[in-house]
Amino acid sequence: MKNRIAALALLAALALTGCAGTAAPGEGESATSAEGAAPLVAEAPEVDASAAEVAFLKAFREIQGTYASVIPDATDEQLLDAGYEACERLAAGEASTDISVIDGEERNTQSEMYLDSVSIVGAAVTSLCP
Repeated sequence: MKNRIAALALLAALALTGCAGTAAPGEGESATSAEGAAPLVAEAPEVDASAAEVAFLKAFREIQGTYASVIPDATDEQLLDAGYEACERLAAGEASTDISVIDGEERNTQSEMYLDSVSIVGAAVTSLCP
């Protein structure tokens, strides 16, 4: 989310300063060749999804080992699905402590949180969520 806001702020700054238009013709170029070129457009860098997913799985598995998980045998695919669901729900404005991405998961009686889900949310925020 912070990356998206930063990218939008950068695009707005470029648009205000006029830097997002076409480049001025360089030495040896005519104004007509520069006018015919496509305008320069700033783009957000692409994220290597597999690296983000590996980071998410590693982070979650490290956290998961610190408490009695109700999903010790969850597959990577199941965890990734849960991580992406957590990102969607956070983006929709749901509080991280209210998100449960595990069917039948109950709140911990001491912390009142969904332990596995809050761990998934935490790992997803640091690696999967835009």
